[in-house]
Amino acid sequence: MKTADKILLISLDLFNTQGERNITSVDIANELDISPGNLYYHFKGKDQIINALVESYIAKMNAIPQSTDNNKAFYEYLFHALETMHLFRFLFQNIAELSQQYPAITKKMQRLSNSQRQYLREALLAQKSRGTLKGDDADIDLLLDIISLTLFQNLNYYQMQGDSLVDPNIVYRTLMTIYFSLQPYYVESEETRAIKQSILDKTLV
Repeated sequence: MKTADKILLISLDLFNTQGERNITSVDIANELDISPGNLYYHFKGKDQIINALVESYIAKMNAIPQSTDNNKAFYEYLFHALETMHLFRFLFQNIAELSQQYPAITKKMQRLSNSQRQYLREALLAQKSRGTLKGDDADIDLLLDIISLTLFQNLNYYQMQGDSLVDPNIVYRTLMTIYFSLQPYYVESEETRAIKQSILDKTLV
């Protein structure tokens, strides 16, 4: 593995486990057992490391298939999105503070969020057109807000509750929260029952 990749991997782990604000470039260099000068050769400061990690996060999110063909594909997207957000969880534990400290990442994250919201809207409208989801335009907007808030705030909630953020079950717990938010709008069918059971059994993907 190249040194630059090692720096990003170790930085991600340190930011996730100890908090970005508590980690300096020197801490990262010490963890890698390299000199600060060697780290500086690859990244001219912590802001460049943060930016590179954001770019990696965005690339992974954009690589998730965005199918509207069926309801299961919608939940598979949500699962992989949550999994990726969990992998880069330091970005969401203090997102307002991070955006203020590193303003260059704000527009990138906003563009991704807007793109994600557009897909979620299309997926919900596709479910409605197939007759599996009921509700008017106002309901769709409300569901979009609920899904977005759950996606972006679930880690803060679990952290406040004292839950371990390294627990992979958090992904399925959050997915079930989203499902139950949408359940009153679903026309019950074999498909929706199967999706619900696969989330409960942690066998969706």
